[in-house]
Amino acid sequence: MISIVNDEKVTFENYRFDRQQLIEQLNSFTFSNNRPITKSMILWWAFEQPGQTVLDNDTKLEIEHIYSRARANKENSLSSKGLLESLGNKAFLEKNINIRASDYRFEDKTRYYTGYTTANGVEKAGTKNQELQSIASQQEDFTEENIVVRKSSIINGLIDYLDQWNLIEN
Repeated sequence: MISIVNDEKVTFENYRFDRQQLIEQLNSFTFSNNRPITKSMILWWAFEQPGQTVLDNDTKLEIEHIYSRARANKENSLSSKGLLESLGNKAFLEKNINIRASDYRFEDKTRYYTGYTTANGVEKAGTKNQELQSIASQQEDFTEENIVVRKSSIINGLIDYLDQWNLIEN
């Protein structure tokens, strides 16, 4: 604070993260929905994506499990239950859309992510989460491999971001 008041350059050279240690900590951390860091991470990641627009202030957001809990319980297809709560399986979704999309298979969720027209001709808007829109339009399914790859992308993206701000030890 003194440096700021004295108009001096502020650095964090004594408070940088060790790259490998931080990666290990993030990989072993449980990003449960009740931890504020979970929502912070998925929102940060969403806004790192090209084309992501700012949301209205009154938009209520929830944490979406892309690979749904109901699907995991019915199909028993994940090698580990921990993957269900992995950072790679979570994204933000507007509350009004999450209520409709919550427990469907991925192929059924895509219409809620991208938007659709009802049988009565009513247009239902998709999510404003550009990454979810992209995943829904480019993939037929969201699998265990997708969860693992996406988690790695998020963690590596955070490390690269911190490195850009000289917050990683070299």
